[in-house]
Amino acid sequence: MKNKKGFTSIELVVSFVIVSAIVIGLFDVILNYQNKQQISSYESSINAYINEMTKLLEDDFIMRKLESVTITSTSSATFTYANQKDGSTTSQLFVQIADGAIRYGKTGELLRYSIPKIPDLKISSCTLQIQNQFFLLEIIFTHPNFQVDKKLKIAAPIQYRA
Repeated sequence: MKNKKGFTSIELVVSFVIVSAIVIGLFDVILNYQNKQQISSYESSINAYINEMTKLLEDDFIMRKLESVTITSTSSATFTYANQKDGSTTSQLFVQIADGAIRYGKTGELLRYSIPKIPDLKISSCTLQIQNQFFLLEIIFTHPNFQVDKKLKIAAPIQYRA
């Protein structure tokens, strides 16, 4: 009986092809996982931004006692607050769709709140309305990899007294 000590070249080629197919399959799985992880990170960033902006605006509208709202364009408004100490104060909101930023603050002291630095993320629309003594704000953020658009929605009472 002949003693075989090693692999033939055909066995080596077949083994190499099998190992290569497994590696290519794993590589595709890893890339897909990294892409999903990146999208999840993007969604977390925009959700944190929306939560931060919602808290900032709602706190101002309620704590400072929103007295009146003047919608100056489709993406800007001026707010007047009741201030017991020194009369009323005003602030302004500008949603800059093209620049991807929201500017908000006391009149003359606006701060820029840029959306997170995410490739292809943009503000697609802004809606400002007044209905039944409520100020309604909706800003929609879009990204090609998000399954649903992200929305910043606020409904604040005007002249509410607790």
